[in-house]
Amino acid sequence: MALAILVLALFLLGAAAMIARVLPALIALPVMGIAIAGGAVVLTGEIGWIDVLDGVVSGGAIMLHKAMIVTFFGGALSFVMQRSGVAESLVKQGAELVGADPLGVGIFSLLLVALLFSSLTGLGAVIMVSMIVLPMLATVGLSPAAGAGIVLFGMSLGGVLNPANWVLYVDTLGVPTEEVKRFALVLFVAVTLAGAAMIVTELLLGRLVRLERRTIVTLVLFLAAVAGIGTLLVGSGGADASAGPGPVLVWTRRVVLVGFGALVLSQVAGVLRRASRWRHQEPEIRTGAYLIPLVPLVAILLFDVPILAAFVLGFVYAILATARPGSMALTVQSLVEGGASVMPAIVLMFGIGILIAAVKGPAGWSAAHDGAPWPVLAAIEPLLTRLVPSSPWAYVLGFGAAAPLALYRGPLNVWGLGFGVATILISSGNLPGAAIMAMLLSVGQVQGICDPTNTANVWIANHQGVDVNAILFRTLPFVWGSVVLGLGAAAFLFL
Repeated sequence: MALAILVLALFLLGAAAMIARVLPALIALPVMGIAIAGGAVVLTGEIGWIDVLDGVVSGGAIMLHKAMIVTFFGGALSFVMQRSGVAESLVKQGAELVGADPLGVGIFSLLLVALLFSSLTGLGAVIMVSMIVLPMLATVGLSPAAGAGIVLFGMSLGGVLNPANWVLYVDTLGVPTEEVKRFALVLFVAVTLAGAAMIVTELLLGRLVRLERRTIVTLVLFLAAVAGIGTLLVGSGGADASAGPGPVLVWTRRVVLVGFGALVLSQVAGVLRRASRWRHQEPEIRTGAYLIPLVPLVAILLFDVPILAAFVLGFVYAILATARPGSMALTVQSLVEGGASVMPAIVLMFGIGILIAAVKGPAGWSAAHDGAPWPVLAAIEPLLTRLVPSSPWAYVLGFGAAAPLALYRGPLNVWGLGFGVATILISSGNLPGAAIMAMLLSVGQVQGICDPTNTANVWIANHQGVDVNAILFRTLPFVWGSVVLGLGAAAFLFL
């Protein structure tokens, strides 16, 4: 009991320190992990300091190595898209396509930012995209706070579909990639609906609702294509794996492979054709470069390519699609500087791994000790069994009500204590790992869109001349609704 009380106290102290900004999460998480494991050494005597140093610190620090490598390549891919001008050009081309209708511009901006941030990462990408999208939203009459909300909704939507984020759930909770992929698509629909509801509400309040035929046709075709692809992918994700892919999926794969192969061959031929005058060419954005954000996503969703391999494939394609004088230097620069841009997230994964190892136990510890349970886990299990919801209604209502705890680096914030709490929840045995994954992804939307401590929120608020808390209150009702929808879908799928 003493160890269980110590673990609870350390979690509360850690959360308070991060909320009060006394300690950043980079420091607080590993300190908490070492303190919890150290407490087990002192209070139980069942483990020694070697177990802490070797199993918890060393083993925990590399626990999320797959997620770290994927994050590294995600940063490199993001760097290529930014430095080559593809991301900026894509936004400008999209703005010209939609026209000047506020509803069309708002919804198209939401989906376009989502597409970009399925690959882009970092504050630099936020600034680059925002500097183009926010003035475009302002020109059609949307208020500064509404424009900020649309960009933040789009960024979080992109994060839902960014496979680099899925690896964390696979590594920490042991959830199959297929289940993460399937729920991410469902949550994408829920958050898109919430974002569209916010846009319509803002336009009604500002009396800006008007429709143009060109806008309606464009949006209907675009949304129909997205809905068709999404239905196909969700259907393939929910299919019985033993039955194999259906005929529609098989033909879709063949068509995509043939089209992608023809595109790559044409790009290689173009590079060879321009080789004689290579040094005298002006950089240009070719049509195939606009598909860069889709390459890793389609590879994973449609062809079940492993996430790391898909990002490497996307990176190679990005270099080929943007081939120009200096491409070799851009490749090296993207690997070095792109990797450096995501280093804070990678360092944070060190701390998350240490905290998880302290709570759950080092890999293989029980097997090496004749099946004996890890002392920390054994101490907290009796308490958790009574507290963790197990029924679908308790799951939806309980975590739905607790969604704001993802704000201000709270206990449900995945970049704070979130995965530590998730490890405790899964240890109770009341909830399957997929349900906990779905809960974290759902409530994570509150953190991704509304949290005033996000650097993206702070920068966008300053750029728009609004208080960062005004964005919180403007977006929270709609995000909260999407959280409840996501939890309801998770209860149906996993409980």
